[in-house]
Amino acid sequence: MPIGYYDDWVKAADEESKHFNMMCDCLESHSSFYGAMPAHVGMWRAAEDTANDFLGRLAVVPMVLEARGLDVTPGMIKIFEAAKDQQVVDALNVIYSEEVAHVAYGSKWFHYLCGRNEIDPKPKFHELVRKYFHGSLKPPFNEEKRAEAGIAPDFYWPLANEMQPPAMR
Repeated sequence: MPIGYYDDWVKAADEESKHFNMMCDCLESHSSFYGAMPAHVGMWRAAEDTANDFLGRLAVVPMVLEARGLDVTPGMIKIFEAAKDQQVVDALNVIYSEEVAHVAYGSKWFHYLCGRNEIDPKPKFHELVRKYFHGSLKPPFNEEKRAEAGIAPDFYWPLANEMQPPAMR
């Protein structure tokens, strides 16, 4: 991969480390700690499932799982604003602003690899999400931030519609 690939992901790793530390600080300010509460294991499962599929990893981790953070974080910020927890609000605002770039890195390198290998990126994305993502893509989507990160609506909306139970279509 080009050197820019490594530059992007080293920066993302540094920022993710910062996000983790900010969240740990928030939990500690509430007399808790990371691991004290149940959490989903979606990211870990995706990492295991895509361990041997580079395009699959790019499709599912940044372009689906991290993109979901762009969808839900504004609502989380509102909840903590209402609770007057400025420390969490500040942390979430930093995370939200930096996650756009992380999703963009995934989209950029997914498209790069598809182009290099003469693969149409949209059907390939759909194929990989169907194969590796356990769950459904759930609206509402933050279309503005997803577009800013380089993910067009025709990448995720068809999957959201087809992955919903028939009664919800």
